[in-house]
Amino acid sequence: MMCVHCQYEQEAGNYCTVCGTPFYDSLTVNEPEPAYQIIETHEARTDFRSDRHLKDRFSFSDYMKDHLKEPGKGFAADEELFKYGLLVIVFYMVAFALSFYFLANKLYTIMMGGLANLFSETGYQQSLPFLNLTATILFFIALFVLSTLFCLYVAAKFMGEGLSVRLLVAQYGSVMLPFTIVNIIALGFGLAGAGGLTLFTTGVSLFFLIAIMPALLIYHRGMRSSRPLNIVYWSIGTTAASLLISYLIVRYFIVDFILQLQDVAPFL
Repeated sequence: MMCVHCQYEQEAGNYCTVCGTPFYDSLTVNEPEPAYQIIETHEARTDFRSDRHLKDRFSFSDYMKDHLKEPGKGFAADEELFKYGLLVIVFYMVAFALSFYFLANKLYTIMMGGLANLFSETGYQQSLPFLNLTATILFFIALFVLSTLFCLYVAAKFMGEGLSVRLLVAQYGSVMLPFTIVNIIALGFGLAGAGGLTLFTTGVSLFFLIAIMPALLIYHRGMRSSRPLNIVYWSIGTTAASLLISYLIVRYFIVDFILQLQDVAPFL
């Protein structure tokens, strides 16, 4: 047995008779670890990091924080964020519809002099029908969203940069997130009866939805392409198509609805 400290050799004993160093320390130091243990430890650490990464990545609160701080991350969203992108789109539409309902209901109450409940026995409603009105507005905003998604999908196909539906929804919803917050703010304005602020905030978010969003997504998609593309023209063309379809939606679906609200318009 050789001491690792002073290199003294002796036949037996647990300690070096010269310096007193325990021999089991030398055995522990000199004995190599089995390779399979190292591999297992590495794999365990890799799995732990991977699980932690996935957990952080798919946390909805972290997703919102990241994309609100850096909305540009939405352009790099992958299909795994499909469900979060879809949730953001749904929140956008619901907040938009509720903003107009609460505003219209507030103005209805004002039109009734704030005493609509006193007339309930004589046939007057205490408030506007929630389900009917909200469902109608939700239907209109859903048409705008679907038409924009359709324009983006078709444009990407013609460019030769086809997008899957899941990827399109993931990126579309992620980029839309800041304007979903704008609609939530508009909801508060609607509850307060602030007609001008409600119309301004919802108008800004809707304009971004049908005019700015198509150009941004197509331009970014074209920039990442390995082939030469006239991305400026593709972006403008996609926006033009989206605006045209939006005009048709307004012309054939929303005009009658707006005419029914003309009595409320003076109070905006």
